[in-house]
Amino acid sequence: MVSRIGKEIEISPVELGSQIAKRVKINMASGTPDPGKMPLKEIEEAYNEVLNELGSKVLFYPGAGGQDELIREIKDKFLPLLNLNKRKGERIVVTSGAQHAMELLGKYFLENDVIAVENPTFIETFNALKFRSSSVIPISLDSSGINVNELETLLKIVKIKLLYVIPNCHNPAGVNMSECKRKTLVELAEKYDFYIIEDDPYRPIAGEIPNPIKNYDNTGRVIYVSSFSKIIAPGLRVGFLVAKEDIAEKISLMEQLDFSTSTINQYVVARLLRKGIVTEKSKELYEHYKIKMRALIDSLKDKGLDKFNEPKCGFFLLLDVGRDSWNVFHKVVEKGLSLVPAKPFFLRGGDTMVRLSVSVATKEEIIEGVRILNEVIRNS
Repeated sequence: MVSRIGKEIEISPVELGSQIAKRVKINMASGTPDPGKMPLKEIEEAYNEVLNELGSKVLFYPGAGGQDELIREIKDKFLPLLNLNKRKGERIVVTSGAQHAMELLGKYFLENDVIAVENPTFIETFNALKFRSSSVIPISLDSSGINVNELETLLKIVKIKLLYVIPNCHNPAGVNMSECKRKTLVELAEKYDFYIIEDDPYRPIAGEIPNPIKNYDNTGRVIYVSSFSKIIAPGLRVGFLVAKEDIAEKISLMEQLDFSTSTINQYVVARLLRKGIVTEKSKELYEHYKIKMRALIDSLKDKGLDKFNEPKCGFFLLLDVGRDSWNVFHKVVEKGLSLVPAKPFFLRGGDTMVRLSVSVATKEEIIEGVRILNEVIRNS
């Protein structure tokens, strides 16, 4: 991705925004969870416990598809928190974060195939699929998620291999997919013979939301992907997927080829799950981000900046600023605010859209950030 700030640099808009955010006063670009809410003490205790109790075992090469202890804890403690039904004949595969899972799924499923994605979509994760596909077809997104009528019109004339969706706390759009659309997607997958990748990293901190798409899947058409990045810490790099046995077996073997999923971190996450730390953090984080998102929504509306679908959870709000988003970006940076121009999240359109994040900024910084943004927009 080529962006221009004084000179051309090869960098994604998300990384660009994050780098600049380190040099400005108000960071509304970052997708990193709030550092102040990471359970540092509990993580430290978990490392000490697994090292003292299990010794060098936690430093061996990882087993294919994940450590048994972590898989048990995910099944017993985390899937119920996610309200996710794991059916007979399905298997959990541990990966080095959700993006690693996406990379493995791209390798497994795609060889110059056609795929469909929401428009907009999360570019960083989507690239793992894009690189192995022959064609990518964007499907419109509204306040209740993907446009299923538009999707079916496409499916009547084009054969796709995969559909990639982010049903909850969408990045960058902030919206949740309706329950009706979740059911419809499974019906379409069965009717038109394609698979759905359900990317669901925000569910642990999302509050009351519809069931996972995977829960409506009786034939193995949905591969569910999640991680512990948003509820514990992204640097641990522990995620997982749930898929039917034949897919899971191949993904597990592929995961073993790079040995990238840390053994000790798997034991640490398993310990945090067993001690109930993850469950405790779920409601706390939902309320924490909900308060900050409310401050963002109210501040935008107070300034008359109301061209957005109101997020119900997560970190992100997608705002139409009504003018070129890169010009707005450069001007707000000069005034100490960082955000992300959202055009690269779109396969079609998006020139006037910006992504605003509440993950790192405080409530007071969010209010000031909106003031700066409004000033720039009014004077542009």
